Amino acid sequence: MIERIPASDRATWLKLRERDVTASAAAALLGAHPFMTPFELWQLKAGKISEDPEISPAMERGTLLEPVAVKLLQSRRPDWTVKHNSGRDQVYWRDPERRIGATPDVLIDDDGVFGIVQIKSVEPMVFREKWLLDGKLGTPASWVVEPPLYVVIQALVEAKLTGAQAAYVAPLVVMHGLEMPLVPVPIHEGAWDRVVDEVSSFWASIAAGEEPEPDWRKDAALLNELGRTDNGREIDLTGDNMMPDLLERRLAAKDRIKADEAIVEECDGEIIAKLGEFERAHVPGWSLKRPTIKRKAYEVKASSYRRLDIKRL
Repeated sequence: MIERIPASDRATWLKLRERDVTASAAAALLGAHPFMTPFELWQLKAGKISEDPEISPAMERGTLLEPVAVKLLQSRRPDWTVKHNSGRDQVYWRDPERRIGATPDVLIDDDGVFGIVQIKSVEPMVFREKWLLDGKLGTPASWVVEPPLYVVIQALVEAKLTGAQAAYVAPLVVMHGLEMPLVPVPIHEGAWDRVVDEVSSFWASIAAGEEPEPDWRKDAALLNELGRTDNGREIDLTGDNMMPDLLERRLAAKDRIKADEAIVEECDGEIIAKLGEFERAHVPGWSLKRPTIKRKAYEVKASSYRRLDIKRL
């Protein structure tokens, strides 16, 4: 049984999402999400961290442009019945047994064929690099659009939970005008089975308290946040055979960075001398400026953080 739950305000919607792996996060379990790792998702659903209630600039852009995209869809597909799943009428779908949830942007009826449309507000350069097969903006008529895998997975999950017979992704690209290609997404049963299996294993790992290994680069900020407080004691890592190698690699990398920074400083000094009092310079193939930046005075609020100090003894 799939539940359809009213989620007319953001607080209610965020609360509902806490219980499930949502369509927008499911790709993390397949290693296909560009912004979320399995480790971060595990910490979130295990209650070790909370979802940021603040709306980021990208989220705000998407929220403000979504009604525009819906109107554009209605004008371009007048044969469709288009319903925007938002505001007081917003509904959250969830499978309570599998603990998977979704909030599709748009529900459509195409002559009796029920479907969903996932709208994405995409910056033109990101669209060119991540969505176009040939990486060239050119003219919209020449576009061959292939949505990123995490977007495809999101649309697939939304389609399966809502019982849709068709799924689409609509990237809204704001250029000189508004462009929004409509890309069909296959409702692939094998892919859905893979998502279901990964979600099942994920919730089992939560129940067992078995967190996945972090991505040491992508999860570095999160690891720092999780270890924000110290206990004042010392841990003996004498038996950790990997630590000496980690420390040596880190030292070698720091030495390379220091050498590269010295080269940059040397180049900067010579460039600054050549510019002198001039604000900018004409160099074919380069943009070269040295404007005066005025900074306002500000006061830094008291805070605390943990500094990592490493020295060779």
